[in-house]
Parts: sequence; structure tokens; C-alpha cells
Amino acid sequence: MWTRRTLLRSFVAGTGVGLCGALPELLAQSGAAAAPAATGTRLTMLGTQGGPNPNLTRSQTANALVVDGQPYLVDCGYGTVRSLVQAGIPLASIRFIFLSHLHDDHTADLAALLSLKWTGGNTNPSPVEVYGPYGTKAMVEGAIAFFRGNVDIRMVDEGRTVKPESLFTGHDLSAASVREFFKDARVTVKAVENNHFPDRAKAKMPYRSFAYRFDSADKSFVFSGDTAYSPGVVELARGADYLVCEAQTLASRQQLAEADGGLASGVESINRHILETHVSTEDVGRMATEAKVKTVVLYHLLPGANRGNAPDDTYISEVRKTFNGPIIVGRDQLQVPQN
Repeated sequence: MWTRRTLLRSFVAGTGVGLCGALPELLAQSGAAAAPAATGTRLTMLGTQGGPNPNLTRSQTANALVVDGQPYLVDCGYGTVRSLVQAGIPLASIRFIFLSHLHDDHTADLAALLSLKWTGGNTNPSPVEVYGPYGTKAMVEGAIAFFRGNVDIRMVDEGRTVKPESLFTGHDLSAASVREFFKDARVTVKAVENNHFPDRAKAKMPYRSFAYRFDSADKSFVFSGDTAYSPGVVELARGADYLVCEAQTLASRQQLAEADGGLASGVESINRHILETHVSTEDVGRMATEAKVKTVVLYHLLPGANRGNAPDDTYISEVRKTFNGPIIVGRDQLQVPQN
């Protein structure tokens, strides 16, 4: 079996080629999973942990929807780069990224991904378009500033000429109601604002949070993003094949409410934020039933791998109270459809 160490040793011993430009591609090829299918639509779940809770079981939120061999990355939380390698999805193939919102558990690997794409692409890295709510353009510019030293050094030392500013572009979207904003030969993408930020917060800031819908020739996937129950998500998801929705168990919600004395206390805290702006398992089923989606896929799991790691049966039985269709509990590297 190839390991990072044996790969490096054999590469250095067997060739005289410079290591820096070729290493990322070799590491991508050493991933355990097979490369995505060249036809059809399939989701690979890259990170399914809810909240900014780094752990060794689940990466933070990220999904790769692969359509006819082209991946579309939805969110880019910590662990995404490693998960892409594990899934057999080459970093060079990432051309389109969609951020639901700018919390760090959905964006922490963005700078690393762009930096490694530039470095691994050597003299011909692939361009990337990053779409998201207000602040996305500035985040991409900030990511480029983060790896500026790497770029400057390699342009002098390795003779590179391609500047990352010419390759990586951020786009700020406005999507208060459902609207189409992206279309290519494979997919049409729509967005809507969800209910992750309460009105009292939105009155003080320009930042927003989105859900996305991807329609390909054979399937439709809706990604809820982080949200409380949302009529906008219901509208976006009508008739979809899959609603990929965050979920928090009822017991986890009860624990948070008891810790703060309930929402009625009005205490500003992370617990109140979670209770007000994340969806319960029962409300996941409610949205899915109202939208008449075919299958529910759960991700951004709370508690996930933290605070008890609720079993799959708990999520399923709670969603089942309000939804009668198939329910899949996500895990990192799970592919949907599963056959």
C-alpha cells in the first residue's frame, strides 16, 4: 500500500524531477477512493460535522456534487482538502465553489485549497469561481493575501508567471428569494436566503446565509446550508430528488436550552444562536414533507462526533415523525446515491 512516506521515498529515489510541482498530483492519485464516475450525478459527502468542532471522526462541512465528472464544491470547512484527496477528486478539477455562508466551519480550508491548487498547478493551474453571500469576494482576496509569500517565492525561485488574482475570483450574490444565478452545460444552480441569521442580527450586518439547488440532467440536489425552519428552503426544494439538510437531535437541543435557561431568558450566547438558527430533526422532516422531496440526506450533524455522538437511529426516528420517505444519515466519504 502506498503511504505518504513510501510515495515520497520512491519518487525521490526513482526520478530526478523536481518534487514541488508534481507532489500534489501524486498525493491526489494516492487517495483510497476511486475517481468519480465520468457520467451521471453523484454526491460525495466530504465533511459532516456540525459546528466549529474539529475532531478525528468527521471533517467540517463540505460536499462535492460530481456531475459528468465535474465536481461542484459546496462549502469548504476544515478537512476539505484531505477529504477531496481521500475521495479521489483531484484538486486540479475543482473549478466551482459555492459557500452557504462565511462561518469558519464552512470556509476554513478555502485558503489552503486555493493555495495548493496554485502550487500544484505549476505553470498551468486551473481557474476557480467562488460564489457566496456578501463577503465572499473579500474572502477570496484575503485567501490570496494569505498565501502571497508562497506565490512571491515560487515566482522568483521557480520562474512561475501566473498570478493567483487572474485565476481565483469571488462573487457576492444576493438571493432573498429563489433565483437562478449559475448555469453551464451540466447544471443549473439556484439560491435562496435561508433562516440562519435572525432579524436582530441581520439589522446590524450585511452578511447573509444561502441554500442552493443543483439541477442536472438526471438528478436534483438541494443543500439547506445552516438554517432554522425556512419557507425559502421549502420553496427551493420543491420536488427535489434529495434534500441535503443539517440536523440537530432533540436531546441536544434540550441540553442547550437547559444550560441557558431557555430562549425566553434572552441571553446572548452560542447556545441561543444554535437553538434559534439551526434546524431540529423534526423540522427537517417538516420541510421535506412540505417540499415533497424524495429523499432526505442529513449532514452538519449536531452533536455529530461531539457531546455523545448520537446514533444514526436517533436521527432517523426523529425525522421519521414528520417525513415518510427514505432518510440517509451522512458520514464523511458517503456517496449518494449509494448504489
